[in-house]
Amino acid sequence: MKRIFALLILSTVFCSACTSTKWVRTSVAKEYDFTVALEQLTEKGAIVPQTHEQPQGIDPAELKKVLGDLIYTEKAGLMSKSKLSSVFQQTEIDRLTPVLAATLAKAEAGQRLRFISFNQGQSVIFSESQKTEGVVFVDPAGQLNIAFNYVNAKRLPNETSAIYSNYSEIDPLKITTSDTPLSAPAPYAELHQFETGEPAPMWVVADLGKLKESISTGTVPVVKAKEEIPPAAAPKTETVVTPVEITAPASASDDMLKTDIKNKLKYLKELLDEGLISAKDYEAKKKELLDKID
Repeated sequence: MKRIFALLILSTVFCSACTSTKWVRTSVAKEYDFTVALEQLTEKGAIVPQTHEQPQGIDPAELKKVLGDLIYTEKAGLMSKSKLSSVFQQTEIDRLTPVLAATLAKAEAGQRLRFISFNQGQSVIFSESQKTEGVVFVDPAGQLNIAFNYVNAKRLPNETSAIYSNYSEIDPLKITTSDTPLSAPAPYAELHQFETGEPAPMWVVADLGKLKESISTGTVPVVKAKEEIPPAAAPKTETVVTPVEITAPASASDDMLKTDIKNKLKYLKELLDEGLISAKDYEAKKKELLDKID
């Protein structure tokens, strides 16, 4: 009996040690579509010092540009391929920017910002409730850091409002793999590099000096495509080539449309059979798709 009691004490001590380090948060804003909090790391009740360059006054226009330039690789869906998409919708940027800028201006060196933002994404047929979570802070080099736990992830059924959504306990600065990695940083930003030399998939660092220059010169970030090597220049001749316009048969386009509608109808029927949509929704969407066929 004594032995069992001793094991229970050791187990309790071990579990306490496991949970002795945690992030303590102070709510800044709780709205229907987003929440923002200040958080600081504590260990056994004591604050763990951080070296953030805060408080930091950042022009909301600059912060808005950073949020608007963030791109990620969207995970492929049931009937779609992976593609590059914006991390934030414009409505998210407009409501998040003033709160994040004001909070950075009052944050202490040991704190960072944690946020959750809700939006309605567009799936194959219906809109989809999504959420994005991450942290924001300014490092000792004066660079703006934004690291994400997840980007446009599907919301849980009980997450009807950001107010009822819980912050993740995972530190986004330690995420090394992701199925929705950030991509194509703007000219003033780059992905953070871990000590191993590997890029952090969910952590972007923006140089505030280059950001100001980018705004003043009107530089527009471009998603880089794979460079193609131009063919060797052909010798000039006086031959005149008559352009020939090639058009695809109209029937080919019609067949592609019909095939696409057929696939969507099958998917719609699967949703009905699984009880994910009502018969009324099924009939309404079915009619909408069939009306596209002449």
